[in-house]
This record gives sequence, structure tokens and C-alpha cells, in this order.
Amino acid sequence: MGKIKALIGIIIVVGSFYAAWNMIPPYFNNYQFQDDLDDIARRNSYTSTSEDDIKKIVITKAAGENIVLKEDQIVVSRTAMGVAITVKYHIHIDMIVRPVDLDFVTNSMNKRI
Repeated sequence: MGKIKALIGIIIVVGSFYAAWNMIPPYFNNYQFQDDLDDIARRNSYTSTSEDDIKKIVITKAAGENIVLKEDQIVVSRTAMGVAITVKYHIHIDMIVRPVDLDFVTNSMNKRI
């Protein structure tokens, strides 16, 4: 009976490490991408960069964080108050038991001084 409990405990620990190994990187990449979006919104609040150019910058920054985006997933709003950027995307993770889809919505708003 003691060997079965030890085996179940090892399986639980290994399964937890496996799940963490696959699930933590997308959340970390989203956190890094949020910082990039804040920087993009801050820098482009005071320039006359077009919305399409801002989308291209966002796609380039996302590629650096292993996030694949299309232009229709990005919404850029430029107002007199500043720039707002919203990005909606999902990440597919193939796990042993069943695949997991994670949906992320990343927002950034910079108001002019």
C-alpha cells in the first residue's frame, strides 16, 4: 500500500511540473507583451504615426514574444486624449491528456499630459 501511495505522489508531482512547464510560458509572454504595448502606446501618443503603422509595430513586438498576430486582432484608437491599443489572441497548447486553448485580451491606454 505504501508503494502505491508513493507512486501516485510521484505521478502527481511529475504531472504538475509538466502542466507548469507548458502553461507558464504563454502567461509570461503575455506579461512581457503587455509591457511592450504600454511602451508602444506611450511613445506613439505624441507622434503622428498612423494606426496601420502602430499595428505593424505591435505585430513585430508580438513576434518577439512568440505571439503570432494578424492585423484584424489589433484595435488601435487614437483620440485627442491619447492612444489605446487592444489585442485579442489565443494560444493553443497540446497537452498529453487534452489540448488547452488560452484566450488573452491585452489592453493599453496612454493619456496625454
